[in-house]
Parts: sequence; structure tokens; C-alpha cells
Amino acid sequence: MAEQKVRWEIREAVDEEAGAIADLWTEAYVTHGVGGRVEPYAPADFLESASCGEVFVATREGEIIGAVALAAPGAPGRVVAETQEAELSRLAVAFAARRAGAGRALAVFCEQRARAAGWSAIALWSRPAQVEAHRLYESRGYRRLPERDSVDQGGQAPRRLPPRSLSTRSGSHRS
Repeated sequence: MAEQKVRWEIREAVDEEAGAIADLWTEAYVTHGVGGRVEPYAPADFLESASCGEVFVATREGEIIGAVALAAPGAPGRVVAETQEAELSRLAVAFAARRAGAGRALAVFCEQRARAAGWSAIALWSRPAQVEAHRLYESRGYRRLPERDSVDQGGQAPRRLPPRSLSTRSGSHRS
């Protein structure tokens, strides 16, 4: 039987990777992003996310190809999660590495992490034009709750997805 090649590894990010993660977030949300943020991310944005929760990276052959932040229920810095909900944010995959499953793998990893910690749900939000992200989230069982939508500082109306129960199905995740 042929040996399978590992496509990526998922692990917790370290402070020394702040610049690379900020570059990835900038590529995903500013350079190739649709609506929303116009200012590039900085290493301080990574440090802020890491201080409010955990940041995980997907690496391939030592290169960071994806990143995501996960904040525990009640943690500071959450934007859309209610008191009892964890929050997934800044899920991004390098443009050249998209459509290979790394984003889905990062979301699954966060869900498994949350489940292991005993958290019951994860909430998130995305902008209306982030159609690719919506497909991922909806394929994982997330559904929009219009009553939780709001308008951000830039006048955008982000779609807020409801918290997805982590006990609904094994291996599922909220994005």
C-alpha cells in the first residue's frame, strides 16, 4: 500500500510567527478580500488575538498556509459570541493553497479543541461578499441568524452565524 503524504500540520502558533500570520491575514482579508478591512494587519493584531485566546496555523513543508483564532466563552476581544459561546475568527488560507481543505481542517481542529475543553458552542461572523467562506460554514452546519446581524465601523453588514452546538454531530465544526 502506498504511503500517504501529509498535506499539512495544524498546531498552535508562536509569537515569532506574528509577522507571517499578519501577512496571511492581510492577503486574505485586504489584498484578495471582498469588502471590509482596508488596512493591512500587523504583528500586533496576532498578539491581540493570541492574548484573547489561541491562534492555530496550518503548515505545509514548514510554511504557514492557514491561520485561525479561537477565543473561549467569556474571553475578552470576542465580537459576536454571547457569554456562553466560544468565537472562531480570522480563518484564512493563503491564496495559492486554497480549495485543498486546509480551511476546513482548521475549522474542524477548532471545533475539536472546543469540544475537548467542554465548550458547548462556537459563534462566528463573515461579510456578505465572503461567499466561499459561507459555503464552508454552511457545509459544516452553520446557519445565518439575521436577528444577530449588525453594522460594523466601516458600514458593512456582517452576517452573523448562530452558535453551532458542538454536540450536534461528531467531527463537525462551526466556521
